[in-house]
Amino acid sequence: MSFIAEGRLWREKIIVDALHTADVQPAPAYAPKILAAFAAHDSPSPSPPNDSEILRNRKRPAGALEGLPAMVPRHLEIMAFDSPPDACNLKDVPSAPEFLAAAEDLFRAILDAFRRRVLHRDISVNNVLAAHNQLLMVDWEIGRRFQEPLSAAGRGTVTGTLDTMSMASLANRDPLPHDDIESAVYVFLKVLTQTFVPPVDQEREWAAILDAYCWDDPDVQPQRLLTMRGYMWTGRNMIDSTVDKTVQIFRSGGHATRAQLVLSLLSLPLPDQRKLIDSSDYDAILSSLQDLVEQAVAAVRSVDASSLIWNSAEVADAGQEEI
Repeated sequence: MSFIAEGRLWREKIIVDALHTADVQPAPAYAPKILAAFAAHDSPSPSPPNDSEILRNRKRPAGALEGLPAMVPRHLEIMAFDSPPDACNLKDVPSAPEFLAAAEDLFRAILDAFRRRVLHRDISVNNVLAAHNQLLMVDWEIGRRFQEPLSAAGRGTVTGTLDTMSMASLANRDPLPHDDIESAVYVFLKVLTQTFVPPVDQEREWAAILDAYCWDDPDVQPQRLLTMRGYMWTGRNMIDSTVDKTVQIFRSGGHATRAQLVLSLLSLPLPDQRKLIDSSDYDAILSSLQDLVEQAVAAVRSVDASSLIWNSAEVADAGQEEI
């Protein structure tokens, strides 16, 4: 249930319905089905200012109305989805094979969605779920059909989850499915770094590395992310870069396979490849995306699931991985 400050009704319903009604088989198992939907035009009451006199007397003093926030027209949408009750995000999947399977499925799902002429546009840790080896992509609210014009409310606005947003999205460029692939890489990097417990003598250095990625920082500026991401892709092999430090600590902690996966994913031809594509040519975009997804799947398959340590307790049992 959500109040939405935009005139167009059923943003998420339109996108999810487009996925399920497209003339493409099989049905998209990664997209939840809508069981019921309700919408109503309304505006929630503004919150009163935190005024001690109001709290003390339970009365609003004369002139206090001037401090009330402006009313923003909204409408209410309620949708019930058919989704497994035990779905979890990728940080909580129980094993390395399930994580790698979900990673491969996500790349393929982004391709399948674009075959249905749909882009998700908000690939994030909380929007990618897994249950019983089945991938589920949720929150299609800012999704977009190919070449659908942005609304006046969305034009020129950075919308989505900042810490996994593509560089082109941060720069307010026209969306392409390649942006969803790039966001997926950031999701996997975020999961791999946030589920890792460093050696005790490297905890401080690891905390600084996590800060450099700006995960879950609601106040981070898009320009800072753009700069950091640029170095991430072009300078990943530079000594003492954030990626290099990440890889070195992974290896010193016995997680060489985790390091290998990071390097494989960051070897994809992103984000530069999208610069060569005509954003209005569907066939050219699809062809490029197919090649990119093949490379992404190969990157995931380049690591051995049996050697990918998924929790720190396994290090003691497995011993140090070969570096």
